Amino acid sequence: MQDVNSGNKSIINKRKNPRVKISNGISYVCIDENGNEIEQGMGKTIDISLGGMLIETSVPIESKYILIATIDLEGNLIEIRGKIANSKKIESGEFLNGIQFLETPERQIKIIAEFIKVHRYRQ
Repeated sequence: MQDVNSGNKSIINKRKNPRVKISNGISYVCIDENGNEIEQGMGKTIDISLGGMLIETSVPIESKYILIATIDLEGNLIEIRGKIANSKKIESGEFLNGIQFLETPERQIKIIAEFIKVHRYRQ
């Protein structure tokens, strides 16, 4: 673990994987433990890593599980399953939602590469 000093506070960085800052529009579906849809919405990615991503939404995500979707450069739907790690309100009134991926490592790498390609293309 890396100890990061921030003013008077000492913050422990628990991340196993480095995060890549990206900004892609996404849609999401919140699902319960039985796979039933609870709600859906839109948001944007803030960053992504091999283990998960951070998304910004206008409402808190209160379900345990989530399905995130976006479109790749060829117009194909990219979907990734995740588990909500945390959700917090920020100064702007929006919510930051930490998501832990529930995909196989191989699938995670493929999806992350697509998210980054889309982000770089749109810049």
